[in-house]
Amino acid sequence: MALIKIATIEEIPIGQAKKVRVGNKDVAIFNVSGTFYAIDDSCPHRGGPLSEGELQGREVTCPWHGAAFDITTGAHLCPPANSDVMTYKVQVMDNEVMIEM
Repeated sequence: MALIKIATIEEIPIGQAKKVRVGNKDVAIFNVSGTFYAIDDSCPHRGGPLSEGELQGREVTCPWHGAAFDITTGAHLCPPANSDVMTYKVQVMDNEVMIEM
Protein backbone atom coordinates (compact mmCIF):
# COMPACT_ATOMS: atom_id res chain seq x y z
CA MET A 1 0.00 0.00 0.00
CA ALA A 2 1.21 3.45 -0.90
CA LEU A 3 0.22 6.81 0.57
CA ILE A 4 -0.90 9.18 -2.15
CA LYS A 5 -1.42 12.92 -1.62
CA ILE A 6 -4.82 13.84 -2.96
CA ALA A 7 -5.61 17.28 -1.54
CA THR A 8 -4.83 19.85 1.10
CA ILE A 9 -7.16 20.30 4.05
CA GLU A 10 -8.09 23.77 2.75
CA GLU A 11 -9.41 22.25 -0.49
CA ILE A 12 -12.14 20.28 1.35
CA PRO A 13 -14.08 22.47 3.80
CA ILE A 14 -15.94 20.91 6.73
CA GLY A 15 -19.19 19.32 5.56
CA GLN A 16 -18.01 19.17 1.95
CA ALA A 17 -16.59 16.58 -0.45
CA LYS A 18 -14.18 16.53 -3.34
CA LYS A 19 -13.75 14.06 -6.19
CA VAL A 20 -10.17 13.09 -7.03
CA ARG A 21 -8.78 10.77 -9.68
CA VAL A 22 -6.30 8.20 -8.34
CA GLY A 23 -4.94 5.98 -11.10
CA ASN A 24 -8.05 4.74 -12.89
CA LYS A 25 -10.43 5.33 -9.96
CA ASP A 26 -12.56 8.29 -8.92
CA VAL A 27 -12.49 8.65 -5.14
CA ALA A 28 -14.76 10.87 -3.02
CA ILE A 29 -13.09 12.56 -0.06
CA PHE A 30 -15.34 13.91 2.71
CA ASN A 31 -14.55 16.26 5.60
CA VAL A 32 -16.74 15.54 8.63
CA SER A 33 -15.91 17.98 11.45
CA GLY A 34 -12.22 17.94 10.49
CA THR A 35 -11.96 14.16 10.03
CA PHE A 36 -11.49 12.94 6.47
CA TYR A 37 -13.03 9.83 4.89
CA ALA A 38 -12.55 8.34 1.41
CA ILE A 39 -14.85 6.04 -0.58
CA ASP A 40 -15.31 5.10 -4.22
CA ASP A 41 -17.08 8.00 -5.93
CA SER A 42 -19.36 5.81 -8.04
CA CYS A 43 -22.68 4.60 -6.59
CA PRO A 44 -23.04 0.86 -7.29
CA HIS A 45 -26.69 1.35 -8.35
CA ARG A 46 -26.18 3.40 -11.53
CA GLY A 47 -22.80 5.12 -11.11
CA GLY A 48 -23.98 8.38 -9.56
CA PRO A 49 -21.22 10.69 -8.25
CA LEU A 50 -21.26 10.29 -4.47
CA SER A 51 -18.96 13.31 -4.08
CA GLU A 52 -21.90 15.42 -5.30
CA GLY A 53 -24.37 13.85 -2.87
CA GLU A 54 -25.83 15.36 0.27
CA LEU A 55 -23.66 14.75 3.34
CA GLN A 56 -25.39 14.51 6.72
CA GLY A 57 -23.09 13.45 9.51
CA ARG A 58 -21.34 10.32 8.27
CA GLU A 59 -23.98 9.48 5.67
CA VAL A 60 -23.95 10.50 2.01
CA THR A 61 -26.97 10.24 -0.29
CA CYS A 62 -26.45 9.62 -4.00
CA PRO A 63 -27.72 12.63 -5.97
CA TRP A 64 -29.17 10.47 -8.76
CA HIS A 65 -31.52 7.98 -7.07
CA GLY A 66 -31.22 8.47 -3.30
CA ALA A 67 -29.17 5.44 -2.22
CA ALA A 68 -27.37 6.22 1.06
CA PHE A 69 -23.96 5.08 2.31
CA ASP A 70 -22.02 5.21 5.57
CA ILE A 71 -18.78 6.94 4.57
CA THR A 72 -16.90 5.39 7.51
CA THR A 73 -17.59 1.78 6.47
CA GLY A 74 -18.82 2.01 2.87
CA ALA A 75 -22.01 0.15 3.86
CA HIS A 76 -25.11 0.81 1.77
CA LEU A 77 -27.93 1.95 4.01
CA CYS A 78 -30.96 1.87 1.71
CA PRO A 79 -32.12 0.96 -1.79
CA PRO A 80 -31.84 1.29 -4.67
CA ALA A 81 -28.17 0.34 -4.09
CA ASN A 82 -27.76 -3.26 -2.95
CA SER A 83 -24.00 -3.35 -2.39
CA ASP A 84 -21.37 -1.43 -0.45
CA VAL A 85 -18.66 0.89 -1.76
CA MET A 86 -14.93 0.53 -1.13
CA THR A 87 -13.40 2.68 1.61
CA TYR A 88 -9.81 3.90 1.81
CA LYS A 89 -7.69 4.78 4.83
CA VAL A 90 -7.00 8.50 5.08
CA GLN A 91 -4.07 10.19 6.82
CA VAL A 92 -3.49 13.89 7.32
CA MET A 93 0.15 14.98 7.49
CA ASP A 94 0.64 18.69 8.17
CA ASN A 95 -2.01 20.09 5.82
CA GLU A 96 -1.91 17.30 3.22
CA VAL A 97 -4.71 14.75 2.90
CA MET A 98 -3.38 11.35 1.82
CA ILE A 99 -5.02 8.01 1.14
CA GLU A 100 -3.70 4.46 1.10
CA MET A 101 -4.11 2.76 -2.25
